Amino acid sequence: MKKTIPQIIVNMIRNATPLSIRQIIGPHIAKTLYSYRMHLNYKRPKVLSINETLSVIIEKKLSVIRFGDGEITLLDEHDLSFQKKNKELAKLLEEIIQNKADGLLICIPGIWGDISVFEPYAQSFIIHHLYRQAHIWKRVLSYKYVYGDAYITRHYLGFINKIDAGETFKKFFSIWDNKNVVLIEGSKSRIGVGNDIFSNTKSVERILCPAEDAFSMYDAILAEAKKIDKNKLVLIALGPTAKVLAYDLFLLGYRVIDIGHIDMEYDMFIRKEIKQVKIPYKYFNEINERNPEDCTDSTYVGQIIKTIL
Repeated sequence: MKKTIPQIIVNMIRNATPLSIRQIIGPHIAKTLYSYRMHLNYKRPKVLSINETLSVIIEKKLSVIRFGDGEITLLDEHDLSFQKKNKELAKLLEEIIQNKADGLLICIPGIWGDISVFEPYAQSFIIHHLYRQAHIWKRVLSYKYVYGDAYITRHYLGFINKIDAGETFKKFFSIWDNKNVVLIEGSKSRIGVGNDIFSNTKSVERILCPAEDAFSMYDAILAEAKKIDKNKLVLIALGPTAKVLAYDLFLLGYRVIDIGHIDMEYDMFIRKEIKQVKIPYKYFNEINERNPEDCTDSTYVGQIIKTIL
């Protein structure tokens, strides 16, 4: 994404400033900017609540694509630990987030107002993220469109109030109640293994894709996805590549839900964890768990219909 002259100047100053100094003054600048956005007349995107987002998805049978800090980081021309920056991927992400197609709900994080509902560590992350990349959001968002909240898949760990998390999970899982599901996921994600996320489905099939840099295999992934029966619900958890795949399948007439981090959040919830911990068999980028043990669970293995590596 092309940078403005002020952004270029700011980056030059930042790069010329020693890290030790940035670590001292950066948080103060970030908090000042956050206070400005909160208390002055700052233009904000319209985002539904988590409950409202799930209600409209269920009632209108919408497809869903979620955008978060990872996608914005790629638009800002930086690598992610599990996805290399790619000009074509960034271009597609920018086009998709600006799409307003009927039947498709674009979701973004609900971080544009009071963030006191979040745990302190999550507040700090949000403030820093907006400090560094609010200008990217500003360039790609519409102030007329009503977005869903991307936190539908991350409504437990980062929020202070966890009382209603269980009901929110149930509401989310009702999207695939009594449906035949095809899950397109990273080869080490193993979503639903060790929990009951998919216990209410008619059937589950899995297409496994590269755990990292999945976009490098995009053509092969899309070709396989096109073989899916359109009467089946497609769920995708594949990082930024999921956004492009979900959009392409949506245009082909599939109903697609970008489910992102829901499995990780649910695993923490059922274990009553208050921070991210290792889960057997599962890749977990945020705690640097990239080489989990192999999973030989017979139910899981029997659901795999294709592996693309």
